Amino acid sequence: MTNDVTRRAAGVVGRLGFAGVMAGALLLEQQAVAYAAETTTFQLPLMEVSQSWGVPAYFTIFMTATVGDEPGVTSFGVANPPAYDGDHVLDSAVRIRWVNLSTGATGMIDMPVRETAEQPCTCAPASIPVRTGAGRIVALATADGVAANVSSGLGTFTAP
Repeated sequence: MTNDVTRRAAGVVGRLGFAGVMAGALLLEQQAVAYAAETTTFQLPLMEVSQSWGVPAYFTIFMTATVGDEPGVTSFGVANPPAYDGDHVLDSAVRIRWVNLSTGATGMIDMPVRETAEQPCTCAPASIPVRTGAGRIVALATADGVAANVSSGLGTFTAP
């Protein structure tokens, strides 16, 4: 009778262990999906005016925010960098101010929006990672330097 009880107890423990492993695997799989990188293009683009030799140039720039690569980190980038033609005095940077509505954390970065005369290309510069913390983030992009702001870019997203 003792062997029968031991076998039954071992069977129950084995089934509970298997169920626990499966539940843990499902939980880890859900977390992996929750932290998958997600890029949000700012809902409103940044619009600015610059000039070269007295000729005005108008630019519309869409900024991006990528979250999920690392918890609490947002990478700011440029969706459509202005083309460099070697002639415009377009200041190649924007200022992004952000606030985490969940934690109250705030910050500001100056970010390039295109490659400069030293490295001309039509490619976007590397995105800049910022420790914003987890929560609902609101970011505002404005012209920085000699360019005049026509309309600020605005983006809102959630960082895991």
